[in-house]
Amino acid sequence: MRAQTLGKLNFRAARNLVPARDPRSRKGQNGRVLVVGGSKEYFGSPALAGLSALRSGADLCYVFAPRFCAPVIAGYSPDLIVWSYPDDYLRRASVSLIEGMEKHVDALAIGNGLTKQAEVLGAVRDVLAVWQKPVVVDADALMPGLRFKSRHVVLTPHMVEFERLGGSRPSHDVPGRAKQVAALAESLGATVLLKGVEDIASDGKRTVLASTGNAGMTAGGTGDTLTGVCAALLAQRVKPLEAAALAAFVNGYAGDCAFKRLGYSLVASDIVSELPHAFKDLRGAD
Repeated sequence: MRAQTLGKLNFRAARNLVPARDPRSRKGQNGRVLVVGGSKEYFGSPALAGLSALRSGADLCYVFAPRFCAPVIAGYSPDLIVWSYPDDYLRRASVSLIEGMEKHVDALAIGNGLTKQAEVLGAVRDVLAVWQKPVVVDADALMPGLRFKSRHVVLTPHMVEFERLGGSRPSHDVPGRAKQVAALAESLGATVLLKGVEDIASDGKRTVLASTGNAGMTAGGTGDTLTGVCAALLAQRVKPLEAAALAAFVNGYAGDCAFKRLGYSLVASDIVSELPHAFKDLRGAD
């Protein structure tokens, strides 16, 4: 099906996508996110995703990580609820545990810091084959041949990961990339958000461009913060395409706020700190 390009997501349009909140709501009613990530080598990625989810309005964030790094992740913030499993990497033995957690959360983010070991990737495939609620797939979890049980899936590849997913190198021009993103989204039956100078999100039928962000955001971890924002929005019942486009806009907007203060010295945790300001600006007087 031919994708319809809707143009760039501007501030007013982004504001209209921000989920409303019931002032009488209670803990847990505004989204609960599970982050499955981390490994013996990578501790920070799932923490950045989890903290970004909380700073994007999710009430609760659980991080499921290997025992080797779980205490360190818990030490980053008392706001993260960290569960561990007795391995240094994600194994297929843990898939049933993740499946059991589904009833406790509203959305899953998977991939951040997992590594690309064969058994890890096999476990990711198994998780995605049974997980039914909304999910964001990022980083090491992005690979060809994925099958999804969920009908609300967002994949967030950068240029190299996009080529790995779809088998084609992204075009140099934005219109060409938009067509490629739409084609891949349609073939996968999911929403694809291609990260770059101009982020492009498509569900195969509609395509949205977001152009916030700056060159300071080449710092490691800014993709993890994007994943957390998107997972929080999905957990708050924002539809996949809108969640992907708004997450790209907000993550870039927060990066722009950090850049004004810090220039090229910004790091991903600075974006986490700026997310409340970005959402406050979008919400206006609310």
